Amino acid sequence: MSGSVLRNPSAGEKPQLYSIWDTVFGSTGRDSFFDCFYNDDLCVLAELEGAVAAVGYLVPTGEILHGSISVPCAMIYSVATLPVYRGMGIGTAVVRELIQVANKLGFPAVVLCPTNDDLFGFYSTRTGMRDFFYIGERIVKHGQAGGDPVGLKQFKEFKEFKEVSANEYLLLREHLLDGSVHIKQDIKILEYQAMLCNELGGGLFRFGDSCAAVELQEDGGVWIKELLSSAPDADDFISAIAARFPADEYTVRFPSNRNEGRRFGMLELQDETLGDLSNITPAPWYGMAFD
Repeated sequence: MSGSVLRNPSAGEKPQLYSIWDTVFGSTGRDSFFDCFYNDDLCVLAELEGAVAAVGYLVPTGEILHGSISVPCAMIYSVATLPVYRGMGIGTAVVRELIQVANKLGFPAVVLCPTNDDLFGFYSTRTGMRDFFYIGERIVKHGQAGGDPVGLKQFKEFKEFKEVSANEYLLLREHLLDGSVHIKQDIKILEYQAMLCNELGGGLFRFGDSCAAVELQEDGGVWIKELLSSAPDADDFISAIAARFPADEYTVRFPSNRNEGRRFGMLELQDETLGDLSNITPAPWYGMAFD
């Protein structure tokens, strides 16, 4: 936007970044994020008439894998514009600048998870990012299976269900996603996700050779943010989670095809290193977006 200045934060401005975060998102996850990922060089703020109006962050995410090809990837995260400055194009300017910063820092691939479906068209038109990642999403209700909560068995039957470290989760995750196009997420991403899950009362779990990230929601529901499992194990895995975290409703995310899932994430790719990405089945998997 004309009149705004895009720059990295200067010394002493972190309290202003905290304030914008709290105003737009609330304080959940803020301290963990800044402890894990914050770096002046990975942050872009927009200053308008001497005031910080908007801010956004880059998170080195890992690599996008397509067969034997890998491309370093960064995620645009927590783009926030103060309410008084919205509708002026400032947030868009921050996103564009973050893409340029990522490319200069050696990240040919930049990804973004829009907060709602309307923003896919918005970012596509204004930044050139394209729809790329899709997810399957399933809502499981308490008592849905014949009056029994998600076909719930006694918890003692789920001997293979346990909470795991970020390192163990990473190994399981890569085994389950082997051969598919996905973001191979850096261990710091999974460590941060584990902190978020624990802060919200959930965790990272395995069931046999399957894995899932679980968060509890303020409305009493349970969010299974990523369930990676062979088909025969998926329902038993959900039942094991339900036994550990009783709730009225469970929202489950899992890999899907484009025509069966919904849009989840966008991609800006500086070159065509990853090859032909037009007809990939299943659809590329984003994973943890911290949304």
